[in-house]
Amino acid sequence: MKRTRGRGHQLPVRYRESSGCFGQLARLSMGLLVIAGLTLLLTRPQLSAAIGHRIADLLVPSRETAVAPVPGLIAALPNGTITVSEAAINGYLNEIEATLPVESVNVRLISDRVIASIHAYGVTSVVSSGIAVQDGKLVMINPQLEGPLAALLSVRELTAVLNERLNAEFVRQGRQIVAVHVDNGTLTIVTR
Repeated sequence: MKRTRGRGHQLPVRYRESSGCFGQLARLSMGLLVIAGLTLLLTRPQLSAAIGHRIADLLVPSRETAVAPVPGLIAALPNGTITVSEAAINGYLNEIEATLPVESVNVRLISDRVIASIHAYGVTSVVSSGIAVQDGKLVMINPQLEGPLAALLSVRELTAVLNERLNAEFVRQGRQIVAVHVDNGTLTIVTR
């Protein structure tokens, strides 16, 4: 569409090449969001594995330490069947809370799932998983992570590290889990 002034004179139509300051700010913001998203996508598995190793080192260290709670707990398991209540698990977690990098942990046992509410660094996240024994090893079935930590951590990498370290501790102590069952409020473990 051309505009004319008088006879024979045409004014060129000006098109804006830029949308001004707002357009530049929008493009810059989108660029930063893409960079942040790619960084999170690429570093999430490594971050999850690193945090998993840190938690595993606190709970089940790869070498002998006096402060790690899980080796002593595994050694205390009697051969045969033992049933542990939700209250006993939470009581034990309250006793060892000082060794964990969290403010509080609360475990619920609900029909084949263990659900742990973890409050750390001012935020609460929920980790839930089924537990089973496969090929003589304790494994987590369909683990899920909800809350703010889910954006930063991959639950698959985190549980892989914890499963590996926990099963290595069972082997180190010459113990074997034969079966495990979670019912409403109780955890039943069969060991040899």
